[in-house]
Amino acid sequence: MRVGVPIFLFLAAAGFHTALTASLESAEKEDTFGEEVGLEQLSELQKRDQEEFEAAQMSEAVQDENTEEENDTQEEDMNRDGNVEADQHESESDEDVDGMRQKREHLEANVEEADETTNLAEVE
Repeated sequence: MRVGVPIFLFLAAAGFHTALTASLESAEKEDTFGEEVGLEQLSELQKRDQEEFEAAQMSEAVQDENTEEENDTQEEDMNRDGNVEADQHESESDEDVDGMRQKREHLEANVEEADETTNLAEVE
């Protein structure tokens, strides 16, 4: 029996070692597989994120371009309105000047008539 106990212990230790090694190899394969699948999924997620980011940038660029066009249009409208107002102001100023000239001419005509009337009255 003395010989059987050490053989039994040796076989038990060898079996335990084999089982432990197989378990560790299986765990490594699962980790490697998990990492590969994880990298593939990560790669797909990164691609999707990159596409979304590029789409967002393009959308933002289009919005910026539209905003610039709107601002340019508003500036042109403001300039055009300013020019119209200036033209109207000039027209009003011209009308005022013309009106003043007419009043002055009318007053001068009235003064001349009054002078003529006074001159005629003095002559008689």
